[in-house]
Amino acid sequence: MMKALILSLSLLVTSLGASASTDCADLKKELASMQEAQEKIMNSLVSNHETFASTMEEYSQVVSTSKSASSKSISQSMDQSAKAFRARGVQGKRMTGRLNQATGDLIARVSACLK
Repeated sequence: MMKALILSLSLLVTSLGASASTDCADLKKELASMQEAQEKIMNSLVSNHETFASTMEEYSQVVSTSKSASSKSISQSMDQSAKAFRARGVQGKRMTGRLNQATGDLIARVSACLK
């Protein structure tokens, strides 16, 4: 996903290389807006993992208070699922950071080329 984004932006920059300075300023603004939107989307996705994990843990608490053995097994499974979703959220945060850093670097390089 990140490579495709960088490639498409590189092609865009290449095709706009001869643009006037006002077009370049507009391009810089668009790239900055794109980065901001990208960060919001990724943060939302990461937040969804945490919310789901917390909900699973809450349900697990309710199920675990039951006396039956099958309920305890279900509760353990729910706790494991919550841990897995939380781990995915942590991985998503790392990916968001790397993607945001790569986009920032790309914007800086495009800006330097357009000056």
